[in-house]
Amino acid sequence: MTTLLLIRHGIAEDLRSGQRDADRALTREGWTKTRAAMQGLVAQGHVPTRGFSSPYRRAMETMACLQEAAGAFPMETSLMVLPESRPPQADLWLRGLAAEAEGTLAVISHQPFLGELIFHLTGRSLEVKKASCAVIRWEAGVWRFERQYQPSELRHGS
Repeated sequence: MTTLLLIRHGIAEDLRSGQRDADRALTREGWTKTRAAMQGLVAQGHVPTRGFSSPYRRAMETMACLQEAAGAFPMETSLMVLPESRPPQADLWLRGLAAEAEGTLAVISHQPFLGELIFHLTGRSLEVKKASCAVIRWEAGVWRFERQYQPSELRHGS
């Protein structure tokens, strides 16, 4: 069985004039809250065996928070999880990963893509807050929604 941890990046700085969206970093508050949320996710027993992040700075910094909480695990950036990525293609890619090996895959990306992907995989329409995590399992050839963690409940250990 493969478990997906679909995580939205933490609070990022506003876009400045002349700055590329891909270069937006987590704010100081973003770092603090994202670190706490990722520690809470790991405390819930969700320890990734492999990670994939959008190449955008704020997503990679969120992945760094998760690695800090969970310990080192193989991580790479993926163009399959950009803000403008398409859920059907991401679904095929994720099915391929699930077929390769069992484990827990952390995927860090953006809105609206994550909400669209969750709906595509499970038929559920969820509010995807920054530093939240939707847990989805691949069982018997079907994606099954398990639960969604809001960032506030992760930070407070609920």
